[in-house]
Amino acid sequence: MSREEAREMVNKAVVVGGTHGNEYTGVYLLEKYHEYPHLLKPKTFELEYLLANPEAFKHNRRYLDRDLNRSFKQSDLKDPLLSGYENARAKEINDQLGPKGDARVDMIIDLHTSTAPMGVNLVLTQTDTFHLMLVDYVQQRMDDVTVTLEKQQDHHFLMTVADRHVLVEVGPVPQGQLKHEVFEKTEQAVQLIAEFIEHYNQHSLPQPSESIDIYEYFGVMHLPTDPLGNICGMVHKNIQDRDFQTLKSGEPIFHLFNGEDEFYDGEDCTISFINEAAYYDEKKAFSMSKKHTYHIG
Repeated sequence: MSREEAREMVNKAVVVGGTHGNEYTGVYLLEKYHEYPHLLKPKTFELEYLLANPEAFKHNRRYLDRDLNRSFKQSDLKDPLLSGYENARAKEINDQLGPKGDARVDMIIDLHTSTAPMGVNLVLTQTDTFHLMLVDYVQQRMDDVTVTLEKQQDHHFLMTVADRHVLVEVGPVPQGQLKHEVFEKTEQAVQLIAEFIEHYNQHSLPQPSESIDIYEYFGVMHLPTDPLGNICGMVHKNIQDRDFQTLKSGEPIFHLFNGEDEFYDGEDCTISFINEAAYYDEKKAFSMSKKHTYHIG
């Protein structure tokens, strides 16, 4: 094998669970793999497992001081003045898997769940050929798979410690609960990602699709609040559970406690994470994205 081929290969990958402590699927899938290691034994790369936020998991909370999955900007990792458990834990993980920008591991697969009916959502931060082929491979072999893109200059996601990465988000499932179907879908997605890496390393990938549709996030809609900043309404039943469907101008999006409705005034877009329980700390009602078609290869 040439040095060029060795660089291209995925030699070390990590499956991460419990980045959010009350998302149990990833935590217990790691437990399953630890107990039954024969279920995921790749031949062409090394595989590790990481429980990212054990303290938040112990307390059945998303995080203790700060969202761990918003703590991996280079600027934050290098800031010695940032305090709190998650900031310290982010630095530990960066030391263990990274450092970011020159990581010890080649790929991170980060497992998440949503309280919204997202189906299987594969999240990317980049759209090079490797990542497009990866999500296409999974989408061809699983039902109800949607691909989203979250671009940032200095990304805050844990998975961006490695150059190659994908976030697997499956829902709906309540926080702090295991749900058979969601667990099964998450496990299937991990198996397919591992299978893809094996084929990629052996130059034996099947023919990919010509193109793939990806939803690129551009904004967030917040819940209505009163002058004191208190929530004064809720997500309208008209859009509840319409994840990855189109929102059109003039549709009701909030029902206020005073009985009135608020209506969407903007360009048509795709909405998701609708009424996501995890986002109430920031009063987020739903995320907004636009669909783009990417040609593969």
